[in-house]
Amino acid sequence: MVTTGHDDHQQNEQVVSYGDRNPAEVVGDHAMGLELQLVEVVEQIKRAAVQERWDDLRELRAEEARLEAELARTAEVAGDLAE
Repeated sequence: MVTTGHDDHQQNEQVVSYGDRNPAEVVGDHAMGLELQLVEVVEQIKRAAVQERWDDLRELRAEEARLEAELARTAEVAGDLAE
């Protein structure tokens, strides 16, 4: 989870400095990047399935799950920032 640097007392969170940028904008940019990566991984999954590259398919599905989890965490942060 990413914080704005104001919640330093919370454990297990990475504190990030946003410089002059609005934290919500930074989080939105991160979410967009994750979505673009997901689109690419889904296309790679389709190609791997058609080409019967089962080992690649397993790895790509794991990457898809990782990206989806990161996107969910990012959405949670975006919601927290909107409050």
